[in-house]
Amino acid sequence: MRNINRKKAAEYIVALLVIGAVLFVSINTAEAKKLFNYGITILTPFIYGFCIAYVLNLLVKQFDGMFNKHAIKKGKPVKATRNRVFAIIIAILIFVAFVALTVGMIIPNLKDTIVSFYKRAPELWQSLMDYLDGIKVKQPKLEGVITKLETEIDTYVSKITKWLTGNWSNILSSALSGIKSASNVAFNFAIGAVIAFGMLLYKEKLVKEVYMIMHKILPEKEYGYFCYVQELANKKFQIFLKYNVVQAVITGAGTFLFMLVTGIPYKISITLLVTVTQLVPIIGAIVGTAVSALLVAAESPIKAIIFVVLSILVQQLVEKLINPHLMGKELDMPGLLTFIVICLGGKQFGLVGLICAVPVVSVLYDIYTQKLRPKLKQQKE
Repeated sequence: MRNINRKKAAEYIVALLVIGAVLFVSINTAEAKKLFNYGITILTPFIYGFCIAYVLNLLVKQFDGMFNKHAIKKGKPVKATRNRVFAIIIAILIFVAFVALTVGMIIPNLKDTIVSFYKRAPELWQSLMDYLDGIKVKQPKLEGVITKLETEIDTYVSKITKWLTGNWSNILSSALSGIKSASNVAFNFAIGAVIAFGMLLYKEKLVKEVYMIMHKILPEKEYGYFCYVQELANKKFQIFLKYNVVQAVITGAGTFLFMLVTGIPYKISITLLVTVTQLVPIIGAIVGTAVSALLVAAESPIKAIIFVVLSILVQQLVEKLINPHLMGKELDMPGLLTFIVICLGGKQFGLVGLICAVPVVSVLYDIYTQKLRPKLKQQKE
């Protein structure tokens, strides 16, 4: 009787807390938003740490298994802690090398592009003017339109120059603000890396503790559902990460092929740049295409336009047609549903939606097909 009363009392307390939280958010929306943002700010290093640990764990498991198998093969005792530390260090070095490769490819190419544009700006401007003058001679009917276009170009250039001159302090302030934000991200990332190291080193203990706590809190049936959903979500996210790499490789290969056919310069460096940056959702594709286009434009503006059009075409083809088909087959989801989820997730939730929407919906789809649909079918029969 005492246990029943305690259980009911706990349920009442939880219900009151939930009702109180809902009322507080409803009445004090602005304060609740500030409190939520403050909480997210505090938890940001831990969120970074969890994400880094989850991604690196894919590599750590491989190296950990290799070291243990090597020790067993040699007949030596398996030193689990030492092997785990070595596996984590190697995984971190690979991750740092990937980041350094990405930054090392973007910044020098961007620098060379800016310098090249600065040197060739007068020549490119004169080429544009000569091209327009040639059209005037060949097509007298278009003379008025081209003259108007030249006047508008001069006007816009004058406005831009005037705006840059008058707002240089605001531009400098925005640049400093961006540097400050980047330093905050770098700081949180560094703290997150330390947290990730600890998570990976003691991951078995942490997972065991989580399972033990959930087993104490949840009834037996709900605990079984928790274990099932957790294992399913882990499997789906690993598949999603794997196919992100596949998508990047396919996009890089497609980029190299159309550059080879169209004769666009810097084939190798641009292919590597596009492949590496494609691993970063949304931002990576934009940065990779923009930097590559600027690099090509320094040689030929027409080829740069061709590159942008074909690059967008390849990215959309891979992202919207090929990848949903492959990922949907591996995730046991219809290709059409995967395509819809990618579009809606990216549109509604941005970067988080692109990363999480497909695995989350895949988990829900599996729960429906494997758990709910058979029950509904039995009830109908």
